[in-house]
Amino acid sequence: MFVKKFEAETLEEALKAVKLELGPDAIILKTITNNGLKGAFKKKRIEITAAISEKSFEKKAKVDKVLSNDQKEAFYQKPASTIKETITKYNSQSASPQANAGGYGNLGLNKVVNTLAKGTQGLSDLTQKTSSIIKNSLDEFLTEEEDFESFDDSNDFEEEVVKAKPVQNNTGRYAEPPPQARQQHRSVEEAPTPSQVVSREAYNELKQEIRTQQHKIDLLEQKLTEMSQNYQFNQKHMNEAQGLYQLRTTLKTLGIDESIIVELIKKASYEFSKEDLENPDVIFEFGLREMANSINTSIPLFAKIETGEPVITVLMSEVASGQSSMGMKIAVLKKDVVIVQFSQDAHNTTSTDFAAQVFGIRVEKVQSYSEVVGLCRKAMEAGKSVLVDARLSSKFNDETKKFIETLRRGFQHVEILGTLSGIHSEIYNRKIIARYKDLLDGVIISHVDLCTNFGSLFNVHKSHNKLPLKFFGTGSIVPDDIESATAERLMSGLFQF
Repeated sequence: MFVKKFEAETLEEALKAVKLELGPDAIILKTITNNGLKGAFKKKRIEITAAISEKSFEKKAKVDKVLSNDQKEAFYQKPASTIKETITKYNSQSASPQANAGGYGNLGLNKVVNTLAKGTQGLSDLTQKTSSIIKNSLDEFLTEEEDFESFDDSNDFEEEVVKAKPVQNNTGRYAEPPPQARQQHRSVEEAPTPSQVVSREAYNELKQEIRTQQHKIDLLEQKLTEMSQNYQFNQKHMNEAQGLYQLRTTLKTLGIDESIIVELIKKASYEFSKEDLENPDVIFEFGLREMANSINTSIPLFAKIETGEPVITVLMSEVASGQSSMGMKIAVLKKDVVIVQFSQDAHNTTSTDFAAQVFGIRVEKVQSYSEVVGLCRKAMEAGKSVLVDARLSSKFNDETKKFIETLRRGFQHVEILGTLSGIHSEIYNRKIIARYKDLLDGVIISHVDLCTNFGSLFNVHKSHNKLPLKFFGTGSIVPDDIESATAERLMSGLFQF
């Protein structure tokens, strides 16, 4: 069985090549639309893998021997049935023991196998010679790899067929050949020649060489892809002004979202002249000013009420985000505050903070919304503010929404704040804001002193700019490490001022 790959720009050309090379008896094994090395520098091509039996190919080869190139091309333009009939008639007329004895000779498709079978060179010469053939081109190498496997499988297949060939007995059924016939068959078998042994050893060594070359090809494809991406990026911004280019690359390095960068570039291109766009100092000053102005900050409600009326402040999060420490700092700064620690997870109970004992702050732990509302009502009647430390679960979103609506209907001064952490990932912070944005009045950020990526905090805030930043947590000391949210604090962390 011979197997070969054919490549062409169209399916019709590929089928024509299969018909010309293997004849009408060829079997299509596989058809692939090849886009090249990951679509980088190669046109789209059609790849067909076809096969033909050794016997059929031998018949075709006899006809090809007596045809010139022009006759051969014209002959294989005819219908497949006509070609097959002509090949069959020609072989039946020229059949003879002498004709069949020669086999297919040097007409095999696998060039590497023929090279090994012809000579009697040593193993190193054969390996070196065939390796040079493999390295000629990537396409030839990939084709010959499959041909090696086909050659090995076909030999084993033919050997098994010869050994297991059935014999027809007098009853018309097939039976195993008699022992005498099997013994006679063994005596006729030829022992392997030294060249065949060398070929097998060379094949094994070449197979290892193929694996090595395949690994190099994979690395080459990866490098070409990276170069293509860099080339496209550089081509896109090659004609960009120097100031815009430096602003773009700097903000990209700091982790600023691409959409924010594009918005700044567009606005700068509209406002400045060509000379100013070439000046990095002018463009960076513009970028810093625009980014700072886009940060929305506001004073928390408990700091706005000047009449001393009690306020209910709810700090919301799903996992540990430093909100308990933030709540304790607020309670110490504001007099007459009751802290209510609420968790929807029975196994997630916050321990009483040491600061609560030192500063004499009352802490209540509950696990139901009704208890929270009851404690808020009692505290408000006593003229005390309430700080609810709510550790929520995404499984109870509907209950959380009803609880917030109940607080807003039942009490006058209520503020709901979402808690983000400077040490959490941008994806998690985005998820929390997106899940509870309709319930929130603002956002607080804890662990600002430990944040290593202020770009992610800026991206999250910019995507939900309608929710103002209220205050930042800048350390673990109660009550000192808390400050009002400012754009300058976020920008200084971003650019390491």
